[in-house]
Amino acid sequence: MSKKLLCTLLLLTFGLFLIACSADKPTNETTATDQTNYSQLSVTAVSKLTSGDLTNFYQMFDKNMKKALPESDLKSIWADLIKQYGAFQYYASDFKLTNQDGHTVATIPCTFENQTLDILLSFNSNGEISGLYFTENNNTNNRLRLENDTEVSFTSGEYSISGSLNLPNGDGPFPLVILVHGSGPSDRNEQIGPNQPFMDIAAQLSEAGIASLRYDKRTYTYAKELAALTDVTVQDETIDDVLAAFEFAAALPDIDAERIYIAGHSLGGYLMPRIAKQTPNAAGYIMLAASARPLEDLVLEQTQYILSVDKTTTQEDKDKLLQQTEKTINLIKNLTPDSDLTADQLLNVPVSYWLDLQKYEPLTMITQVEKPILIMQGGRDYQVTVTDYQLWQEALADKENVAFCYYDNLNHLFMSGTGKSTPNEYQTKGTVNEQAVQDMINFILGLSPTPRKE
Repeated sequence: MSKKLLCTLLLLTFGLFLIACSADKPTNETTATDQTNYSQLSVTAVSKLTSGDLTNFYQMFDKNMKKALPESDLKSIWADLIKQYGAFQYYASDFKLTNQDGHTVATIPCTFENQTLDILLSFNSNGEISGLYFTENNNTNNRLRLENDTEVSFTSGEYSISGSLNLPNGDGPFPLVILVHGSGPSDRNEQIGPNQPFMDIAAQLSEAGIASLRYDKRTYTYAKELAALTDVTVQDETIDDVLAAFEFAAALPDIDAERIYIAGHSLGGYLMPRIAKQTPNAAGYIMLAASARPLEDLVLEQTQYILSVDKTTTQEDKDKLLQQTEKTINLIKNLTPDSDLTADQLLNVPVSYWLDLQKYEPLTMITQVEKPILIMQGGRDYQVTVTDYQLWQEALADKENVAFCYYDNLNHLFMSGTGKSTPNEYQTKGTVNEQAVQDMINFILGLSPTPRKE
């Protein structure tokens, strides 16, 4: 059998998917000896592959691999794989390294929309890729749902929103928390990498006798439809679906309609003053890592931070990226109703979205909310920082209906860590901090969360 033929997509009747490209498939597994070096090579390689940077991934091949698998064939195989298994989601950071017949092999579980695959990368002694294999992984431990989850759907305008209603054991009616996503297209678990923070929160709430409703964000389910619109605002992206979720939950017989709380993370927290104004019957509001400043300011700050911790990009490229970001932010700051800029010039967001937020004053609006509010912040969060947390504290200093909780070692996902947080951290499986969720529980049950003011 030719090497070219080995690079053909094999779909067998029992569901095994395998692509093998190598001069000799390694055997005789033993323990790897140099994990640090090959770990970094593996992360670099799988990041290039799964992000679609196939040209640079191909450049990591040794000369035999380049002959066995031309770049055009690699691109064709990857396209077929995506077609078969759906869009790439994330790779597991706790992958395995082994030595096999003089080659170092990394086995990296990668989750796609419809299946988890093991991507096996074989490296020669020079750190070049000498083999590439894909096999189905049917032993994934990823939880897609909780034990007491029920699939539900509700209508929000012209859209049908799918979600998971989690009811605790026992007899209701139960208090309920509606979980509101951050920026971007998010599923009901707000999954990022292998992490599912909304599922973590829902599980712990359930153990405390509190129901929850988490749902797929409109931009997750209807991305193409929304991308075609030119007048989108946060009302369309987020708020309308919160209102529909609240109406849906309030009508459920197992839910206490007078004890429905709304918890917003990141963008969801930033929008909470507007959400609160439109949900006067909610029992209270929880703001997790809620920004208080304009979104474009956070984009610039996040870019500066990420570049500061990046050890691989050249200073010249960093300067170019920062200059381009600053230029884009300046365009956003100076938008008017007559601006004819396209979304791809404005961080892939239309003019209407930014103009709507120009009029938004969250620090003023939050002072008008009379229902109980819990504001929570992680000290290692570089996306929404302690600066925002302090702005909320200053704005609400005289309000008695607000509690603040600050956690030194938690990141943007409210997961523990040490040192500076980086985007790569989100590729490591973690769990939402139990004390943070316990503070939410205490707040919902009418108990005082443990004050943690920085």
